[in-house]
Amino acid sequence: MGHQSSSAASVWSRDGDGICKGPLVQAALVFIVCASFLASRAGAQAQNPAELSSQGRAALQDQQFGRAEKIYEQVVKLDPRSAEAHSNLGFALYMTGSYTHAIAQFRKALELDPHLDRTQALLALSYFDSGDFERAVPLLEKAYQTRKDDPVVVAHLGLAYLRQNKDDKALAMLTHWAELEPNSPDALYFKGKASVYVASDSFDQLSKAAPDSYRMFQLRAEMLRQQGMTPAAISEYKKAIAQKPDAAGLHYALGTVYREAGRLDEALAEFKAELKISPNDAMTDYLIGDVYLQQNKLDEAQQYLAQALQLQPGLAEAQLDLAKTYHGQGKTDEALQLLHSVVASDPSRQDAHYLLFGIYKDRGEMDEARKELRIFEELKRNTSDREQKMLRLDSAD
Repeated sequence: MGHQSSSAASVWSRDGDGICKGPLVQAALVFIVCASFLASRAGAQAQNPAELSSQGRAALQDQQFGRAEKIYEQVVKLDPRSAEAHSNLGFALYMTGSYTHAIAQFRKALELDPHLDRTQALLALSYFDSGDFERAVPLLEKAYQTRKDDPVVVAHLGLAYLRQNKDDKALAMLTHWAELEPNSPDALYFKGKASVYVASDSFDQLSKAAPDSYRMFQLRAEMLRQQGMTPAAISEYKKAIAQKPDAAGLHYALGTVYREAGRLDEALAEFKAELKISPNDAMTDYLIGDVYLQQNKLDEAQQYLAQALQLQPGLAEAQLDLAKTYHGQGKTDEALQLLHSVVASDPSRQDAHYLLFGIYKDRGEMDEARKELRIFEELKRNTSDREQKMLRLDSAD
């Protein structure tokens, strides 16, 4: 894919998506400008390089990059051997989007002083923003060795890998960016994009390397299921199972499709087949118990739900189902104990509060029943309000 140069205001992913440069540039500013430095402002006609440099630093501090450029052009004429002056001129040019000229100044600064790490990082960013990823990547990789927790370096290296179709490397780097800035929409977006590319690449390789393998049938089944094409998904899962009947996860997946479709006997058979392959899987035990509960077979449901909670004591769905079986068997004390455990872990569980309401009502404990009903209605109202807000936001788009 051909390189695509960015504007002064954005950096680019592989297919040209831009992210705002603002926060990255503010972070990059510390490469050149010391925040604690308060330069004195000499007269505009001063010809002393030190005085001009003072003015230039002040202009950079004030983000007056055009003015800083003019000042540092005078400085490098007066003192052409100053690596700092060339570097600062390069930074001013970089910030105004003059990447080619910025690169020339950064290279000159590094010729004069090869140990300017910040200048090397800025040279890498200049190559990146001019679309020259072949030159940007080695410099970014070098910068990353000493700046592993710098989101500017990490983000640009990850995005450069993405543009070079190095999707595995990009995903690792963009995941690290998302760890450094967990609330950044850009970091999360590009991490997701890289994940899609990696998955797509793997599936393409799978279709070429093993087009008739059970994994290919499984992949087709999952895609069909996501599209709501249940009969076709079931057919593909059956082909996968016919080829590899002892593969962990296949019977479980087919069982969940049957369960969603209300075909409970078929779901039960698949879940039990899965349990023979993976006997210590709490979710499979839970789903068997849930199917039995839907069939009103309370003793069988209790057996499998209890087993699920032995394997995974905090499995809330199994706790709720087991509470329902206890309620159905008249064991309301046991049911209440389980439900209180659920709401202690997650007070926002509407279903748990509603079950508590029903049990307390059946026991004639009306004060407790009304309390749980109020909590349930408040949680439901809050959920409805959030949904309405999201609906209004979607409509506004």
